[in-house]
Amino acid sequence: MVRRRPFGCGAGQSRAGFTLVETTLALALLGLITALALPRALPNASPTALRIKAVEIAALLRGDRNAALRTGRIVTTTVDAGARRVRSGVSDATVVVPGVFALQIAAGVPGGFRFFPNGTSSGGELILARPDGGLSVRVNDLTAAVSVGRANTGRGG
Repeated sequence: MVRRRPFGCGAGQSRAGFTLVETTLALALLGLITALALPRALPNASPTALRIKAVEIAALLRGDRNAALRTGRIVTTTVDAGARRVRSGVSDATVVVPGVFALQIAAGVPGGFRFFPNGTSSGGELILARPDGGLSVRVNDLTAAVSVGRANTGRGG
């Protein structure tokens, strides 16, 4: 009886290496999936992530301030501490603050910030904090200037 060799294998060669290639590809694919999914599953509480959220909120506030100046109407940016959201008064833009950060609203911001067509605002401050410190997003009441800086959270930050 004549034994047939698998296609592509010469005399004395076997297909044992094919399993190694399959295993390597499977592990590489598993690593890729993990690398893509892990950042979404574990919220990032780094100082950089905190700064990114503060800058996103500041950009939203600046957009609403500019819209008030451009349209000649009062624009209110809504701050919902319970839902941990800051929502634009003129667009669908919303910044959601992750649960890993504390969101504190200063007394001057009962429901949000109001920007007036004459270039002023209601003023106020939002504080985003981590256990080792935080950042403050401030709106000047006279100039409506929006700034991000270190917060005085009383936690050493």
